[in-house]
Amino acid sequence: MKLVALFYQNPGGFLCSVILLIFSAYGFAFNKKAAFIFFAAFVVVFAVNTLFSLLTLKTTRKYVRKVNKTFAQNDIDTIDEFPLPNVICDMRGNIVWYNSTFEEQVLTDYKGQRFNMNLFFKNFRYDEYAAIKQTDSEFNGKKYSVFITKIKSKSNPMLSFYFFDDTYLKNTEIEYNLSRPFVMLILVDNIDQLSRQLTDSKFAMVSSGIESRIEEWLKHENLILKKTGNGTFLVIGERRNYDRLAEKRFSVLSDIRSYEYNNTPVYATLSIGVGSGEDFAVCESRAKKALDMSLGRGGDQVAVYTDDGYVYFGGMSNRANDNSRVSPRQTAANISNYIKKFKQVIIVGHKFSDYDAIGSAMGIQFYSEANGVPAYVVVDEKTTLSSPLVSFARERGFEEFISVDKALDMCDENTALFVVDTHRLLLLDAPDLYEKAGGHIVIDHHRRCDDYISDADIFYHLPSPSSTCEMVSELIQYSTIQEKVPDLIATALLSGIVLDTKDYVLRTSQRTFEAAAFLRENNADTVEVRKLFSYNSDMIVLKNEIISNGVIYKGFMISGTDSDNKNIRVITSKAADEMLNIEGVRGSFVIYFAGNGVVQISARSFGQENVQLIMEELGGGGHNTMAAAQLPGSDMVNAKTLLFKAIDDYLAKK
Repeated sequence: MKLVALFYQNPGGFLCSVILLIFSAYGFAFNKKAAFIFFAAFVVVFAVNTLFSLLTLKTTRKYVRKVNKTFAQNDIDTIDEFPLPNVICDMRGNIVWYNSTFEEQVLTDYKGQRFNMNLFFKNFRYDEYAAIKQTDSEFNGKKYSVFITKIKSKSNPMLSFYFFDDTYLKNTEIEYNLSRPFVMLILVDNIDQLSRQLTDSKFAMVSSGIESRIEEWLKHENLILKKTGNGTFLVIGERRNYDRLAEKRFSVLSDIRSYEYNNTPVYATLSIGVGSGEDFAVCESRAKKALDMSLGRGGDQVAVYTDDGYVYFGGMSNRANDNSRVSPRQTAANISNYIKKFKQVIIVGHKFSDYDAIGSAMGIQFYSEANGVPAYVVVDEKTTLSSPLVSFARERGFEEFISVDKALDMCDENTALFVVDTHRLLLLDAPDLYEKAGGHIVIDHHRRCDDYISDADIFYHLPSPSSTCEMVSELIQYSTIQEKVPDLIATALLSGIVLDTKDYVLRTSQRTFEAAAFLRENNADTVEVRKLFSYNSDMIVLKNEIISNGVIYKGFMISGTDSDNKNIRVITSKAADEMLNIEGVRGSFVIYFAGNGVVQISARSFGQENVQLIMEELGGGGHNTMAAAQLPGSDMVNAKTLLFKAIDDYLAKK
């Protein structure tokens, strides 16, 4: 049996002995009395440490003999010849014993050297390894499965490690995982728009340029690249290829985004979906779902389907708007035909409903009534943020608002449920309605989240419009109904557009102004819309206080408040908007208490930074210019710490 030097049983004590001996030697040259004192101290310390080490080794030897009895009575060589490499260490990680098999099979290049367990495990800590039965280790080019047992001893607890060399198996597993197939679907987001804008010859050159950049991106990988249609590509390869592409964060996104033809920007972007699995059929199915998710989040990004959810790359820019009217016209026809199968329609928005949720719901209510189906709008008046709009509508004779309880009583299999301004079931003002309704239609403009409603009968989701009110206005405008839009409905729809565009500053497009013009033609009252956004003096004072308390962190302005003002959500949103007007601020965040032990963060930007990606790190979502997140059970300090980390992660990925 091999026993390492006594020094490694108590290195600190022996080191003190050496220091005392040195002092003693120097002392004879200056003060012999002091030298004798140091020497006496050296003898005592050295004797104590030696005794301690011998007792430790004795404990180890007793353990070895105890194990020996299990194999062969009193055969001292049995454990030493155990077929598995075995090593024993103390609480400090010092190796006190190892068998000959360990020396021959593991310590091939380290024979005769003294070491501790840090050689096999980084940052070895006794308590951590004492709590587990098995772990892995890599040493000297080999991979081991290591089994751990405790050596019970009151005076000197130890751990025994058995090393099983499974290098071949582990390498085979790694190779198997790296060779798993993946399928990648690539789509040029605005290929149809480019084909309409460019002449045939220019479009051919632009398409060829895009295709060349994709080929250049993949030319060093052992992949199959196939063009499957106009602006669509199929890529098949192994996991090892995907890992290298992901390591470079799918650089093709920025290459295509910056592509120019004849020194003129093309403004092309890619949406990419990636799926992997046990066979190609599963890979393709997952890749299609991932591509849908990428498109639903606004394009110009990669969505990767994994067993733990989706992983995203890119998404730093806004997707180009498509000015085609085919989608709203066809969707309007589909909705009209669908709702006529039901006796009634109920429309519900998200929790803490705002003007976009209530305005679009009122628009759908009118649309359903115009198709001959009675409809009702669900409003939780205790939590809604659009009380001024609800009051304004009631004063002008709108009687179709119903409470959550009444909606639950009315809803049945003969009810078509519209979900507006959200596509997440957990965010509904009344989630139970979804289960009771016989039909489901979702209309939303927020960038798609992983937990979106996937089983709706009609899922009308476009991330490019400014608001759900814009989408509903288009549905009405391009439908076949002949009834004129009432002034009240037009005003309500316009209020949602004004809210989500911040007075036509953010996320506007040609279609936004066309929708607003359509509503003005139907007598939408812009003065009344402005009145809906008025604030009292207390709200203004609190808003200014929040702004003045803000701090700058890496170009982002962050503030917070613990106020319990009943209008705190409106105030913090307005504060976040105005913080963007401060020079040098690329994004703004306001942290506040939303009630029921929930801390909420409102996020804003002008588009230079994608605050949606930051909020997604905290479990939230939204748009690149306007997003939010809720942190149940958190506090202001913890929320700010998490926000700082989310910002750091976001900047690191850019």
